[in-house]
Amino acid sequence: MDTWYAVNNLMLYIDSLEKVYYCPLKTNRLVDDSFGKEKYKNIESLEWSKEDLECQ
Repeated sequence: MDTWYAVNNLMLYIDSLEKVYYCPLKTNRLVDDSFGKEKYKNIESLEWSKEDLECQ
C-alpha cells in the first residue's frame, strides 16, 4: 500500500486481522515496535537484524 494509507487507525485494523502487510513509511513518522512496552520513537532510530530483513 502507499504511504498515504499508512495511518495509525488503518494499520491497527489490519494488525487486528493478524495479516502481514508491507508499506513504506515517511521518515518523519513515529513508530512502536515493542507492542506498547516502550514509547513511540522516530522511525530512523529502528535497528534491523539480518533475520528481520529476510522474507518469510
